Amino acid sequence: MNEDLRVVNIHDRDFQKYSVDNRIYCVPIDEREEERLESQHDLLLRLSGNRLFFPRIENPRKILDCGYGRGDWAVAIAEEYEDCQVTGIDIYPVLISDQPDNLYLYGFNLNDRLNDPEVFERNAYNLIHSRFVAPGIKKNRWRSYIRDMKALMRPGGWLQMAEYYLNIQSGSGRLSSNSALRRWWEAYSRALEDSNRNPRVGQKLQEYMTEAGLRDVGGTVLHLPIGAWDPDPTRSAIGRDCVGMVCELLDSLAIWPLTEKLGWTAAQVKILTDAARVEIQDVSLKLYIPM
Repeated sequence: MNEDLRVVNIHDRDFQKYSVDNRIYCVPIDEREEERLESQHDLLLRLSGNRLFFPRIENPRKILDCGYGRGDWAVAIAEEYEDCQVTGIDIYPVLISDQPDNLYLYGFNLNDRLNDPEVFERNAYNLIHSRFVAPGIKKNRWRSYIRDMKALMRPGGWLQMAEYYLNIQSGSGRLSSNSALRRWWEAYSRALEDSNRNPRVGQKLQEYMTEAGLRDVGGTVLHLPIGAWDPDPTRSAIGRDCVGMVCELLDSLAIWPLTEKLGWTAAQVKILTDAARVEIQDVSLKLYIPM
């Protein structure tokens, strides 16, 4: 078996052994997480008006997806642009059934320089996509990561990045400072910081892009609703369907860092995430995730 695909079971969840041994991306890679990622992709697509990317790009020839996960975005983009060469890289290079002929997948650690000539081509990509990779990227790697992606973009190319800010907010202002969701965030962010990660990096992306010399840098803070509380029917439906995905997210992201970095037991993590799940389902809180 390819060493990159070896799995280890921790607290009844499957993790990539290589990531755990090397403390890279310590998030489960099991069927539960696969279903969550699929749901997340669908929700974000709906939230974005069914746009896979925001820049105005016509007839892209080469696209790079950094952290392709289960491949939902990479497959969708490859199927929409059949004449475009799409490259996906991920620490866990899972195989994709019915993989499009124009999609090429590689195992790669985003903490390493993006300069392997067998994987990357300099000054070549019309679009580079990077989404929700913060748990796997070291705090001091972000600036060079963005510079590396800039070097891979062709003149006039675009870089699209997105990260969650997982301090879940309440539109009604009724979420107390002692709520389970607040306690989840405080524990999770502390554990990530102890892992040399930046849980708030989404707020710095525009600054880092500008520092890297990118032009026409802009950003939008999107609010992913949780629960069917929004008066807009489309957003209400997204929020309703988002509840289960976010409940799974709380478990997937917390189980390893809280036990390994904070010394919690799996039972303690479950008590907190179960309490947070109850709050997630409280429509009166009008919850949302900034991203």
